[in-house]
Amino acid sequence: MWVYLLILVILVIICIEFYRFKMEIKAAYQRLNHYDVKTIKTSFGKMTYLDEGHGETIMISHGIFGGYDQGLTSLRQVVGDNQRKISPSRFGYLGTELPKEATPNNQASAFVELMDQLKIKKSYILGTSAGGATALRMALDHPERVKGIILLSSGAPDKKRSVEEVKQMGLQGPPSLLVNDFIMWFTMKHFAFVFNKMMGSTVATNTLFETMLPATPRRKGVKTDSEITNTDMTLNYEDYPLEKIQVPVLVCHAKDDSMAKYENIDKLLQRIENVDSAICDTGGHMIDGNGDFVDQAIRAFIEKTK
Repeated sequence: MWVYLLILVILVIICIEFYRFKMEIKAAYQRLNHYDVKTIKTSFGKMTYLDEGHGETIMISHGIFGGYDQGLTSLRQVVGDNQRKISPSRFGYLGTELPKEATPNNQASAFVELMDQLKIKKSYILGTSAGGATALRMALDHPERVKGIILLSSGAPDKKRSVEEVKQMGLQGPPSLLVNDFIMWFTMKHFAFVFNKMMGSTVATNTLFETMLPATPRRKGVKTDSEITNTDMTLNYEDYPLEKIQVPVLVCHAKDDSMAKYENIDKLLQRIENVDSAICDTGGHMIDGNGDFVDQAIRAFIEKTK
């Protein structure tokens, strides 16, 4: 009798969980459909993007598990309604095609093509997390198109490593199993403490976490970031001569960031001449609890350099 009752309870729980998943993942896909998504053709394939607001132009190079939605959410948080916000999906994310060589160099070139088509001569580039590599490439390869670089919880080149040394470092992104609608939803619902510890923020209160769902349409982008983007600055360390960067740079980071080590940022700050910084002792990868400080630093940087 008790065995049957237990089985019944388990089946009811499974049914409830499955129903919750179906409703919430449907809402996540519907959320994407509410954006006014635009599409252009570049020499690297189709690119999706959002274009919102007026004022100084700020283009974002979003982080892993991102897309145009994550990018716009980040831009709204840090600059509000006062600037023109351009949020493209990087290679492999939310409708942007994946070229054969999805390197940060080529991603920067694709951004320039987007700027050309939008008739934008110069823009600020906000690089968050894994998107920082492309932001640095914009400063190094296309400085004439850049008003300033803002690195927000970004990775940074620390030293040269061989392919074998990078392999020994282990995964440079989430396991592929996680990049699935149900598994990501289930993990965020029942193992949120993992994300809270890793990101330094709370799933329940930070709207950026909402942009990680749906996960499946981001799979190609996450794989590319894990295998190419997140290793480019160390495998090709010599191609990141930060001392040659001439455009203004602002670095916003937390010293306890467990995903983008501050020690690498400290090295970057010593190598770039024209650099400002907004460094927090705590806050993790999301710089949680320091939003006003970071937002004010970014807005002051734009006001000073525009």
